[in-house]
Amino acid sequence: MQRRKSTKRSLKTGKWMRIACVVFATLFILQGYLVKIGTLPQTHYMGDGIFLSLTMIAITLTIYALTDSRVAISKPMEMARAIGIELVAIGFIITSTGFGSLLSLALILVLYEMYAIYKLRGLYAGVILLALAVAYDINRSVQLGLPNIADTLMVVLALAAIVITGAAILRIQNVRQETLEKSRAQADLERYRVSTLMNNLAQGVLSIDSKGVVRMYNAAALNILDTNGSLNGHHIDEVFKVRDERGKRLHLFALMKNIQHTEIHDDLYYHYADDIARIEVSITPIRVGKRHTRLDIDQGFILLLRDITKQKNLDEERDEFISVVSHELRTPLTIAEGTLSNIEALYQKGISAPDRIQPALNAAHDQIIFLSKMVNDLSTLSRAERGIADETEIVNVKELLHALYAEHMPGAQAAGLTLDLDVVHNIGNVRVSRLYLTELLQNLITNAIKYTKDGSVKLTATRKKNTVTLGVADTGIGISKADKARIFDKFYRSEDYRTRETRGTGLGLYVSMKLAAKLGTAIALKSRLNHGSTFSIDLKITDEPQES
Repeated sequence: MQRRKSTKRSLKTGKWMRIACVVFATLFILQGYLVKIGTLPQTHYMGDGIFLSLTMIAITLTIYALTDSRVAISKPMEMARAIGIELVAIGFIITSTGFGSLLSLALILVLYEMYAIYKLRGLYAGVILLALAVAYDINRSVQLGLPNIADTLMVVLALAAIVITGAAILRIQNVRQETLEKSRAQADLERYRVSTLMNNLAQGVLSIDSKGVVRMYNAAALNILDTNGSLNGHHIDEVFKVRDERGKRLHLFALMKNIQHTEIHDDLYYHYADDIARIEVSITPIRVGKRHTRLDIDQGFILLLRDITKQKNLDEERDEFISVVSHELRTPLTIAEGTLSNIEALYQKGISAPDRIQPALNAAHDQIIFLSKMVNDLSTLSRAERGIADETEIVNVKELLHALYAEHMPGAQAAGLTLDLDVVHNIGNVRVSRLYLTELLQNLITNAIKYTKDGSVKLTATRKKNTVTLGVADTGIGISKADKARIFDKFYRSEDYRTRETRGTGLGLYVSMKLAAKLGTAIALKSRLNHGSTFSIDLKITDEPQES
């Protein structure tokens, strides 16, 4: 804003200087003409040729000054123009009337223009030229024995007094201007530092005056409010429309006015066009010390905004997870505890009943196995989410599938199923976390065996260009359309009675989905109720050799 004002002021000053150039050039030419025709004394007159030459030069400089009104003209060009005008004016004075004419005082304007261009250096240059011209004129007057030397001295002294006084004033003004510019530059620097610090804060910052109008904000505030427009001059309730958990509109300024100390509100909801965000707002009243009360500082408020939607969602998921895990653990623990208590009671009573003890031990063992499976799933999930096994290595797909085939063949045979392996020749290598890939495929294979009553389970690997597709297909009970939407949710188990016949934690596919995401892929599911299911993932093949 200050630069814009300075530019306007410079344009206005330049306009008046051009007008003055025309006016005084005309007066100098008129004065010279009056000397030429004899109306004024011709004691200093040097001839018509010099007068006409100076007239042509004066007209040329005047036209140039009128037509060249560029703001971005270089300082050397401006200085050359100003010196040219001064030399022409001095030429008119010396060759017509001498410095005894009051019109000589018009040279003050030329000196001022030189000061405007080069400050005191420009003024000194103009004064030196003027002093040399005055000395020459006085010397010439003495040699010619002209009677008006006293008049010349009076005008020169007046001109000198004006120049000295003006120089002193300009000197003081220049010092003050430099001090003001330094203060302004320091203020701009401090403002830039504060602005930079504010815009690099992760939290949104809003400065509100005592009337609720926004006076300052940072980039994070614009991001949270999802706007690119300026907030300055707008009321806080206009730009930040919040609601409570029941959807009722809250007027934030009414809440702010009653605050005496810093307060934090994390129960505010901000509605976007297609989403709702949970916002934490910290409100701090601005207080000014007694010694600064005369500065008329508006005692408003500072608002710190933070989007806590993700944090709150994670907190809710954590609470839900703990609740569900507690519920899932309660049943097997109760059964195992009750069974073992019954066995202990039988031993204490000296009752030897193998037909009762053995089934009870088997039931307790099954519950322990169930708990172990759940703990393993939770441990795998924890490792994946914390990134403990994120290190990658070159894995030979063919070798890995053969190892899994050999590991799960006994379990498939025990369930009366056929386990097949179909791997194309030269399937290649992949760079992944071996632990994540192994646990993912193990989950899919054990699930396939668990939910297949008869038939087969097939472990496949196919290649298409630079992608390998690993799949586990079964001829089991399949998955209904309704269950497909939730099959990867944690602790979800289908209501199908055939699913309920087998014990499960409901974590296997959820963990598999998380592991797939860690591997940079996603699980594709094809299933039809009563016709089996196929789970598959795609991985990029690498040309890197396997590490020995």
